[in-house]
Amino acid sequence: MNSVYKWVVPAGLAGTFLLAGCGSSQSSTLLGQVQSTHQLIIAESAFAPQDFQSTTTKQWTGYDVNILRGFAKSLGAHLKIDALPFSSSIQAVADKRADITIDIYKNSDRAKVLSFSRPMLNYNDAVAVNSQNPAVKSASLSALKGKSIAVVTGSAEVPEANQVPNATVTQYGSVAESFLALSAGRVAADFQPDVDISWAHKTNPSLHIKILGPVPSSIAPPIQGLRGYFGVPKGPYSQSFLKKLNAYLKKIAENGTEQKILDKYGMTSSVYLKGIAQAPNS
Repeated sequence: MNSVYKWVVPAGLAGTFLLAGCGSSQSSTLLGQVQSTHQLIIAESAFAPQDFQSTTTKQWTGYDVNILRGFAKSLGAHLKIDALPFSSSIQAVADKRADITIDIYKNSDRAKVLSFSRPMLNYNDAVAVNSQNPAVKSASLSALKGKSIAVVTGSAEVPEANQVPNATVTQYGSVAESFLALSAGRVAADFQPDVDISWAHKTNPSLHIKILGPVPSSIAPPIQGLRGYFGVPKGPYSQSFLKKLNAYLKKIAENGTEQKILDKYGMTSSVYLKGIAQAPNS
């Protein structure tokens, strides 16, 4: 049951509980639940700049938080944060303990337990170089050939870098470590999601890094396959809510509101919303 009330159910006892004074018509759909409780519960996982706690205010922020806070307001609700490890967040939404995920990739396993919104953002792997003394002049295979390239161990960028002819691929334990190596000139290029590069440059201007361009298309997945979607509980329960959410996401992509939100987090490139307003809802 998805509500602000916490029920303790004895082991082995199954049943359905209704809040006193609340009829089933108010909580039989996700939209009805949000509108009757005046809160939208997001399963948060602390991925900057998607969603994170400000080190100064300790308040949750991020572009996902900003987008969903605006959507909640349009429903007469406020956004409630349920901070969970990412590994638990999807199941929390599937079980209706939370209402919506942060934006995530859509895949067949997740589609078994979640229904998805329309796409809200393009993610894209990019080539970063040293901003003061770039050792690579263009984001092309010919320019990258034989260069030293940083990646994060276990990331999707490892096989991309390994396809660059004669490249020396160095794996680091974190994105931050790879950026430090690039800033210090220990590697010529770094393959990372463009979101991470933009955010690092905004939050730490002393890092000498910049985006040179997207990873060559011949070694990277198409951008349409790297889009972010919000996930909600699967089935008819969520359909009226999704209709409202999709309309809202399309509106803010068309009228410039979403780009203004992204700009706050250093995501000024047009690539993030390219084709998003025109994309189908599913």
